[in-house]
Amino acid sequence: MSRTPRIVIGALLVICLAIMMAIAFWPTPVDAAGRSTLLAIIDRLQEAGAPSWFGYAFVESAANVLLFIPLGALLALELPLRRWWLAPVVTTLLSAAIELGQTLLPERVATIADVYANAAGGLFGALVVLMVRLLVRRHGRPSPT
Repeated sequence: MSRTPRIVIGALLVICLAIMMAIAFWPTPVDAAGRSTLLAIIDRLQEAGAPSWFGYAFVESAANVLLFIPLGALLALELPLRRWWLAPVVTTLLSAAIELGQTLLPERVATIADVYANAAGGLFGALVVLMVRLLVRRHGRPSPT
């Protein structure tokens, strides 16, 4: 990989981590201000036929998965192909560290479920990058037109 994409990936990693740390260590839950609106939207969706499992817990868990997808992908891009597996390991360890750190914030709740969801997001992001890199390697880079 040339120097420019590596710099861009590194910059995106720093931005991604800064956003994640701001969300993770915000003194109050980040959805506190909009929670009643979110609950009302979920209620309306369920009234319109959304399944019962589509509730606040699902939305919160899905948000945790989505939050870690970019980090897993960026880490996998930064690592050599043969070391792609380190990306989900790092995202899982980072998630565990975040949850431990949240125990110091009185209004935040640390859960193992968040670690699982974050780990799933990191793994998904890394797997997408792995698949793309393997396809490019197998079929070669497209020729410039």
